Amino acid sequence: MGDPIGRGVHEEMGGGTRRARQRIVTLAMMGILATGALVGASTAVPLFHVTRDRLATTTLASVQIQADALDDRLRLFEELARQLASDEEIRRRLVSHADGELSRPSLVAYSAPRLRDAMAPSEELIGLVRRDSAGETLLSLGRTPLGQQEAQRNDGEASSPARLVQVGEALAVEVAAPILADNGAPIGTDLLYFRLDDLTALLADDDRFGAAARQYLVALDGGVLLTGGERGEPLVRAPDEVEGPRVQALGEGWSGLHRTGMGSREQVLIGVPAVTPGWGVLVVVPAGSFYAEVFRVLAWPLLATLAMMLLGALVTARALRPLLSRIDEQARRLEESAHYDALTRLPNRYHLGQRLEAALEAATSERSRLAVLFLDLDHFKGVNDSLGHPLGDRLLRAVGRRLSLALRDRGQLGRLGGDEFLVVIEHLSPPEAAEEVACQLIDALAEPFRVGGHEIFLGASIGISLFPEDGTTSEALIRNADTAMYRAKALKRNTWQRYTAALGEASRERFDLEVGLRRALERGELQLYFQPQAFIDGGRVFGAEALIRWVSPEGETIMPERFIPLAEESGLSHALGRWILGEACRRARQWELRGLDLQVAVNLSGAQVVHGDIVGDVRRVLQESGLSPERLELEITEGFLISHADEGIGVLHELRELGVMLAVDDFGTGYSSLAYLKRLPVQRLKIDQSFVRDVPGDVDDEIILAAILSMAGRLGLEVVAEGVELPVQLDFLAGLGCERYQGFLLSRPVPADVFDRRWGGGAELCAPVPSR
Repeated sequence: MGDPIGRGVHEEMGGGTRRARQRIVTLAMMGILATGALVGASTAVPLFHVTRDRLATTTLASVQIQADALDDRLRLFEELARQLASDEEIRRRLVSHADGELSRPSLVAYSAPRLRDAMAPSEELIGLVRRDSAGETLLSLGRTPLGQQEAQRNDGEASSPARLVQVGEALAVEVAAPILADNGAPIGTDLLYFRLDDLTALLADDDRFGAAARQYLVALDGGVLLTGGERGEPLVRAPDEVEGPRVQALGEGWSGLHRTGMGSREQVLIGVPAVTPGWGVLVVVPAGSFYAEVFRVLAWPLLATLAMMLLGALVTARALRPLLSRIDEQARRLEESAHYDALTRLPNRYHLGQRLEAALEAATSERSRLAVLFLDLDHFKGVNDSLGHPLGDRLLRAVGRRLSLALRDRGQLGRLGGDEFLVVIEHLSPPEAAEEVACQLIDALAEPFRVGGHEIFLGASIGISLFPEDGTTSEALIRNADTAMYRAKALKRNTWQRYTAALGEASRERFDLEVGLRRALERGELQLYFQPQAFIDGGRVFGAEALIRWVSPEGETIMPERFIPLAEESGLSHALGRWILGEACRRARQWELRGLDLQVAVNLSGAQVVHGDIVGDVRRVLQESGLSPERLELEITEGFLISHADEGIGVLHELRELGVMLAVDDFGTGYSSLAYLKRLPVQRLKIDQSFVRDVPGDVDDEIILAAILSMAGRLGLEVVAEGVELPVQLDFLAGLGCERYQGFLLSRPVPADVFDRRWGGGAELCAPVPSR
C-alpha cells in the first residue's frame, strides 16, 4: 500500500528528532558546568509553583474546616435560642399579655423559673433577655448587657442573628430569636448570651498551621479578632493596619490567600467567611514559616542538580539519551495516533483528508485525474449485533488487511470509522481504472472470513467520484462518493456505482424528503386512507385496510412507496408506525360506537416487530382509544415471517394474547416452506395480488390459488384475495370458495370521511358489486 505522505511524516520526524537529540547531548556534555544553574532553576521553578499551589489549597481547605466548625457552633446557639422561644405555653401567655388579658408581673412570674430551668443544662449560655412585641424588656436572667447595649439591636437591621456584645467587662455572643404566635405574628424577642470560650476553643490546635501561625475568629460586626490565650480564655483585639483590609474583605465575601509585607515581615493571610453573616476565620502565618515546606521539597532537586554538575558530561549524556529516546517514542506514538486508526492501523479520517488535499494539489498542477472510492460493508451491523463487538473488531481488522492486499500500491486505503473505508487513487488513467479497482475490492471480500470459529460472509457497496468531473474539493469528492455508495446499496448491494449529477439531485431530493417527513409527523401532514374489504357472497363490507398518505404543504399527495423505505432507513419507522396504529384505532373506535361491525387492518414493519416495543404500543393504543381488540387486525408480510420467524414468533404470540387478529400479508410470495404457518398464531391469509392479476387464464396462478385456498381451509384460516379489479376475477375466486376480497373493483383507497359516507352510515355497508 503506497503512502508517500505517511512515509514522509515518519522520515522527517525520525531524522529531525535524531538530530535534535544529538545536539542536546552534545551541548550538555560541553556546557554542563555552565548551564547547571539554569537546569536547576528550570527544575525548581515548576516544582516551586506546584508545591506552593498544593500547600495553598491544603491550607485554605483547613481554614474552611474551621469556618464550618464556627458555623456549627453558631447554629447550635441559634437552635438553643429557637427552642427557648418556642415554648407553647409561654407564647400563649405572651399573646394574652399583648392583648391586655395577662399582667406583666404574672407573665414574668410564670416565665422566669421555666426559662431559668431551660438555661441551666447549657454551660455556654450565661444570660437571657426576653422582650415583648413593643420591644420592652419583660425579664432579664443571668449576665446580660446594659440596657443601652440591648437597645442597639433595634436601632437597625442586624446582618446576622449572632453578634458580639459587651457583657460586663467581657464580650459574649448575642443570639436573637423571634417569638411568634401561632399565626406567625411577632409577639416578642429572646436575646441569649453565650460565652466565647467554645468559639475560641476551635483555635486550640497550634500545630494546624505551624507554631508561628496566629488563628483568629473574626466578628465583622464587632470589628474584632478573637483568639484563645495560653489557658484557653478568649482574647480580643482590633485588627492592625495589615489585617484590617482583609477583615473588611471577609465581610464582602472574600476567601483566599493574601501576601503582604516584604522580607522578614512578609506575611500570608488566609481568610474564609462563615456561612453565618458577620463571622469568619482569619489565619496569619509568617511567609518564611508558610513556605518552609516548599523549600524543603525543593532541596532534593537542588542537590540532584549539583550532583549532576559534578558527575560530568559523560554521566549526563548517558542519563539524557534514554530520556530523550522515550520522548521520541512518545512523540512518534502521538503522531501515529493522530494519523492512524487504532483498530486497523490504517490511515484515519484526518490523515486521509491530508492525503486527499495533497493529491488534489498535485492533480490540479499536473492536470491529471484522481478517484475517491467510498466503501461500506454490507450487513456488518447484523454481524456486530449478533456476534458481539469484540468479534466485530477482529472482523474489521481482517477486512482492512484483505483490502490492503487487494489494493497493493495502486491507491491509499484508510478507515473513516465504523464499517466505512475510503480509497484515494492518484494519476488515474483511464477513468475506468477506478471501476476495476472497485471490482477487485469487492472480489477480495467475496471469500468468507473465519473469525473466532465463525465463517462470516461480507459484501461491500462502493461509490466512486472522480476529479475534476465530480468535484474539485475533498469535501465534495467524499460527499459524492458517499452518495454513489448509497445508490449501490439501494440497487442490490455488493456492487459499485459511479457518481452522476442525477444521483446528486436524487440525494438532495432524498434529504429534502427525509426532512419533510420529520416535519410531517410534527405538523399533522399525514393522512390515513381506507380501502374496504368485503364478503364475495352478498358484498357486505366487513373491514378496511388503513393506508397512509402524505399531503405536503404544497398540496402534493406523496404515496407510501416513496417515503416508507426512507422512514425505515432514517429510523422514523417506529414513530410512523405508532402514528398509523393510533389513528387507525381511533377511527375504528368511532365505527364501533356507531354500532358498525367493521375491522381495521394495519400493516406492521419488520423493525416494529423485532426492534420495537410493538406489544406495548398496541396495548397502549387499545387502552387509549377504547377499541375492542378483536376489531384490530395486524398484518405482517410473509417475507418477514420467513426470514425472522425465530425472532418474531414470541412477539406475535404476545400480540395474539391481547386479543387482536393477525394476518399474513402478500401470502404466496415467500417461495419457502409453509411449515412456519403451524407455528404462528395467525388467523387470516391475504393472497398477494400478483396471483390474482392474470386469472382466469393463467393456469399456474389458477393452480396456486386453488392450493392456497384448499390449504387455508384445512388449517382453519380465513383468506382475503387482494388486487381484485375485474368481475371475472371475482367470479373465479368465488368458484374456488374464496369468501373475502379487496381491490379496485370494490373501491380504491379513500379518505376517512369518504369511507364514512359510503360505508359508515347505514345498514347497507357496501355499494352493489357487478353481477357475476
